[in-house]
Amino acid sequence: MKKVRTMALFLLSLTCSLFLTGCWNYREIDKMAIVAGVAVDKGSDGQLKVTAEIIASSGGRESKTESKIVTMEGKTVFDAVRNGIAITGKRLYWSHSIVLILSKDIGAEGIRKLLDWYIRDAECREDVNLLISVGQTAGEILSNEGTTEEIKSISLGETIKNQVSLSKAPKVDVLNFELESKNEGIATILPTVKLVEVNKKMVPQIIGSAIIKADKIEGYLSGEETKALLFIRDEVNGGLLIDTPEQSSVAIPVSLEIFTNKTKVKPKVSGKDIKFDINVETTVAIDELHGSVNYIDEAGRKKLEIIAAKALKSELEFVINKLQADYGADIFGFGTKLRENKIKVWNRVNKNWEQIFSDMKVNVDTKVHIKNSGILAREYEKGS
Repeated sequence: MKKVRTMALFLLSLTCSLFLTGCWNYREIDKMAIVAGVAVDKGSDGQLKVTAEIIASSGGRESKTESKIVTMEGKTVFDAVRNGIAITGKRLYWSHSIVLILSKDIGAEGIRKLLDWYIRDAECREDVNLLISVGQTAGEILSNEGTTEEIKSISLGETIKNQVSLSKAPKVDVLNFELESKNEGIATILPTVKLVEVNKKMVPQIIGSAIIKADKIEGYLSGEETKALLFIRDEVNGGLLIDTPEQSSVAIPVSLEIFTNKTKVKPKVSGKDIKFDINVETTVAIDELHGSVNYIDEAGRKKLEIIAAKALKSELEFVINKLQADYGADIFGFGTKLRENKIKVWNRVNKNWEQIFSDMKVNVDTKVHIKNSGILAREYEKGS
C-alpha cells in the first residue's frame, strides 16, 4: 500500500511539473534593449552602418516610454548588431521591431543579402515592414527630431497601416518581398520614405514606391503612379480619384472617394502572341465639388462616371507604358497571372519575359460607379 501511495505521489508531481514550468527562454526585461526599428546605410571603409531605435522606459509613479538611437557598424548586419553590445551594454532584442529602412545607396547594390539575417535569425520577425529612404540616409528617418511621436518606428508602422485611406504607397514586409523577388522575370516594389517640412519641422512621409528589378533599385514611381499600379495589382481599398479640368474633360475639380475596387487581369494567348486584358470596376462617392455644375442628378452622375473612368484608364495606361518603355520591369504581376493560368506558355517564355513584357499589348477597360453624392444637390447660393 505504501508503494502505491509513493507511486501515486510521484505521478502527481510529474504531472504538475508539466504545467508549472516557466518559459524556456525567459529573460528579464531590464537585461534587454528592445528594438522598435532599424535603418541600414553604407558605413566607413566598406562597412555597414546600422541605426537602431531602442525603446526606453523610465520607472516611478509617472512612467514614460521614449526612444534612444544607437548607431553601430560592422562588416555584415549581424556583425554590426553584435558590435552594438559594446555601446548599449545589452543584447538587442528584435522580436518587437516594426520597420526596416534601407538607404537608396544600399538598394542600388542589392537588397536580399541584407535581409538574409532577418530571414534566418529566430528572434527577427518576417512581418517587419520594408522601406526605402530616398533622402541622404536611412538613419536620418529614425534620428530626426522633428516628429512629436515618442517612438518614431511605431508612428511609421501606423502610417503604413493607414495607407489604405490613401493608396499611394504599397505595404511590403520582409517575407513578402523575399517570396516575390524569387519569381523569375518578375519585378517588385517597395514603399519609399523621406523627410518633408511641416510647420518648420522635418517629419517622415511615406509616399511613392521604388521599382526593384534583379534585386536592385531600377527607378521610382510617384504617389499617383503608385496608386495606378495598385489599381492594376488589385490592391486598392481606399483613397481618392481627383479629376480637374487640366487633367480631363470635367468642368470643375471633383474629388471622388473610393469605396471598393475590383481588378481582373487575364492573359490572352494566340500562337506566339501574348496580350493582357485588365478590367477595373470601382465604386466611389462624390465628396467634393468646386463649383455649381450639376453632377448630382442621374444625367450628371452618368456623365461624371464616364469622365472619371476615362481619366482612370489614361492613368493606368500611362504607368503601364512607362514600365514597358523605361524599365522592362513587370511589377504588375502579369507573369504570375500567366504562370497561374497557362503554365505551359509560361515555361516557354519565362527566360525572355522581360522582352515579351516590354513589347506586348495591354488592353485596359475601366468602369466607375457613383454610389452617393453627399447632402446638397449643388453649391449653396446666398439668398436662395
